[in-house]
Amino acid sequence: MRGAYLRLPRSPGERAALEGSRCPQCRSTFYPPRYVCLNCFHEGLDTVALSTHGKVWTFTIARMSLPGSFVNAPYVIAQVELQDGVTVPGVLDGVDPEAVRIGMPVELVVEKVSVNAEGEDVMVFKFRPAAE
Repeated sequence: MRGAYLRLPRSPGERAALEGSRCPQCRSTFYPPRYVCLNCFHEGLDTVALSTHGKVWTFTIARMSLPGSFVNAPYVIAQVELQDGVTVPGVLDGVDPEAVRIGMPVELVVEKVSVNAEGEDVMVFKFRPAAE
């Protein structure tokens, strides 16, 4: 898979999650996944499913969409701090861009946006406002 490290549900009741890595030595967590810990330089990190909840750390409002984009302007590009402590960039969906605020609780959502030439679903992750 190119791009995002996304773990799709394999059984009913399982939720999609981003995949990161965690150091077995110092417990530091990273996204995207790494092989070497940036904290203690331990090699061989564990693959983990990251939290699906976090808060907006910072954001910007994009007022133009690029040709072929899956989102329409205006939209929010946010840095989301997950409960694991890692910061993940993503689009914030389902909210008025002018209502977004730093610290706003959000949750991960995954949606199908198209089908590729091989007939496979093209999935993307976004964040949407979560209950406080």
